[in-house]
Amino acid sequence: MAIITYQDLATYMNRTFTAGEQAAANTMIGALERELSRILGRSLAGAAISGEKHILRRGQHQIFLKEYPVLSVTALSIGDLGSEVAQTVTDFDIWPWGIDGIFATTTGTSALVSYTAGMSSSDQQQLEALMLRVTVREMSQILADAQGLERFRAEGVEMTFANKGMAGFTDEDLKWVRRYRRRGVY
Repeated sequence: MAIITYQDLATYMNRTFTAGEQAAANTMIGALERELSRILGRSLAGAAISGEKHILRRGQHQIFLKEYPVLSVTALSIGDLGSEVAQTVTDFDIWPWGIDGIFATTTGTSALVSYTAGMSSSDQQQLEALMLRVTVREMSQILADAQGLERFRAEGVEMTFANKGMAGFTDEDLKWVRRYRRRGVY
């Protein structure tokens, strides 16, 4: 699910988009969300992961999952490699980083985990304003056809473009968004 849609952007800009502008806005929103996901090191939309494999060490109590944050674990199997046995998920503690409460008795024990990970809806709402601001800067440049201009003056109206006419995420945007950056093993 996208953090914002072209309809959100049109409302925020108080304008109606043509079909071509809608397509441009959708492409831009998708590209910016992929870039933000890469910057944060985490999926913005929920991702369903099935059968993620982990080789456990003797005495290991935790499994750090590759996607973050973990929203829910749907299946967990632990045992010898290739013959894992299904476990009751509620017997383990599920955390945003993974699973706690396992106990590997031998080296080479493996675990298969199926889970859903991604940003919560409240985290997505926090990033909505940022995405609107950044996308408006991008869309304004397309609509004004003024790539690279810092100022534009026509018929007594002067327009100053945000971020000195440059598009994308500003340093200020990225400083604000760092709190959502993935911190973990992977």
